[in-house]
Amino acid sequence: MASLNQGPATYRDAQHAFRRPEEPLRRFAKAHSVCEGWYFVGRAAAWAPGAVRKVSIGPRDVVMYRDWSGAMRAVERACGHLGADLALGRVVEAGLQCAFHRWCWGPDGSCAAGGGVSERRRIRTYAVREKWGIVWIWAGGAPRYELPDPAPVHARRVLRLPPQRLNCHPHVILGNGLDFTHVPSVHRFRVLEDPAVELDPPHRVTVGICGRFGFTWMRRLLRLAGRTARWRFTTIGPSLAWLTVESPTRFELLWAARPLPDGTSETRTVLFLASRRSLARALPMMIATTWADKRTLQGLRFRDGFVPSDAVFCLYARLIEALPEWTPDSI
Repeated sequence: MASLNQGPATYRDAQHAFRRPEEPLRRFAKAHSVCEGWYFVGRAAAWAPGAVRKVSIGPRDVVMYRDWSGAMRAVERACGHLGADLALGRVVEAGLQCAFHRWCWGPDGSCAAGGGVSERRRIRTYAVREKWGIVWIWAGGAPRYELPDPAPVHARRVLRLPPQRLNCHPHVILGNGLDFTHVPSVHRFRVLEDPAVELDPPHRVTVGICGRFGFTWMRRLLRLAGRTARWRFTTIGPSLAWLTVESPTRFELLWAARPLPDGTSETRTVLFLASRRSLARALPMMIATTWADKRTLQGLRFRDGFVPSDAVFCLYARLIEALPEWTPDSI
C-alpha cells in the first residue's frame, strides 16, 4: 500500500492497493506483546503525594509514585539491587526507597542513596504526563510523539466518561473505528461518499466519513434521524484514537485503550466540547454508539482473515506490526 503514503486517498484506492500480510502477525492483537506508546493508568486524583502503586500494561508492570513536590514518576518494578518489588517502597525526599535494603532511586533512575551509589547503579524510568485529570505513561524509551490536543474552541468543556472493561484486545477496539464497513449493520448508518483515507506512518491512520443516520427512537428523540453526519477518525499508535465530529454537532473525542494482564482491556473516553449545549447531543450519541460496539466487541477473538473490504483496518495492523515493542528489562 505504498501508494497511499503519497497523500490523501480514498477507500477505493485502499482496496485497490490491498494485499494480505505475507507473514503471520506478531504484534497486532497479541496478548503477549506491548508496543511503545502512551497508555492511561488511572485518575490523577488517585495519587496523593507519597502514594506508590503498581500498574499493569498487558503482562508487564511498572511502579508509579507521586513525589513530595507533587510530580508523578514511573520506574521499573524491580529494584536495581536484588530485584525487590519497588511497589513496596516508600517516597522520600531523594526519590523512591526500596523496602528491602533501603536503596533509594532518584527521578532520573540513578541510585541516590545506598550501596549502589558508588557503583552508579540505575533503574529504568518512564515518561509521565498528567492531562485531563488522567495519568499517562510512555511504555518505552523517549516518547516518539505527544498526546494530542483538541482545537481551542473544543477545549472549553472537558468530560471524562467512566472507564469500561472489554473482553477484547485494544488494537481491535481502536481499529474498529477505521472499520467503517460495520457501520451500516451495527449502527444503522448509511455511508454517502467514498471515505477518505490518510496514511501517516509510523503512527497514524485516518478515515473521513460522510453518511446519514438511520431511524431509531433515540435518534428521533434527539432529532438526528435522517440527518447527515461527517467525522474523521484517527488511530495514534497502539493505544489512542482521536475522533473529530464536524456535523451535526461539533465536538472532539479521545479514545484510549490499555491491555490488562488477563487479556481484557480497559478503555477511557474524553469528550471535548465547545459548550454545554453541544453536550446534549454529543453524549447520548456517543453512549449509544459505544453500547452498540460493545455488544459486538465483547469476547471478540481476532483472526487474521483480512479481505479487500478490510483494507483500512489492515493498514492499521501493518503500522502496529512496524512499531517497536516495549522491552522493560533493558535500560
